[in-house]
Amino acid sequence: MFEKFDKALARLEDGSMIFLMAVAICLTFLQVVMRYVFSAPLYWAEEVVLYSIIVMSFVGISIGIRLGSHISVDLLDALVPEKHIPVLRMIAIVLGILFAGALVYFGGKLFLNTLDRGQLSPALRIPVAAIYAIIPVSGLLSLFRYGYAFVQLRQGKQIAASEENLRAM
Repeated sequence: MFEKFDKALARLEDGSMIFLMAVAICLTFLQVVMRYVFSAPLYWAEEVVLYSIIVMSFVGISIGIRLGSHISVDLLDALVPEKHIPVLRMIAIVLGILFAGALVYFGGKLFLNTLDRGQLSPALRIPVAAIYAIIPVSGLLSLFRYGYAFVQLRQGKQIAASEENLRAM
């Protein structure tokens, strides 16, 4: 069950990253052309690009967990005996779960507070809460990823290193 959901979620994450990156690149290029060639800048383009980058950053947290590419201290792996490395991995997962829980809790509070105020973005006039919603959503994605890593570690499976995952892409 975890594997199917993991694969579907990975496709959704990867697809959203590709789409958002394409939007940011195309709009930035279009904005430069409109501003310097036609002297008619798109007033909303910078805001869309900014929001795209924000969403990409938060979705990237979950992708980084999936690929095992977040910052790690390899020196500890070299200094600690091989039999204790799973304990280090477990500690890292627990700390990650705590961080993801904080994203869900505090990001959810921020989302609800902003939603109550009805704040709108300057150019697009969309609710700012819609952008802030990515924070708790990212926390939930991260909780799933860390939970999946926890289950894999408990079953004695090797959690893939980032280099192996990046080569597979």
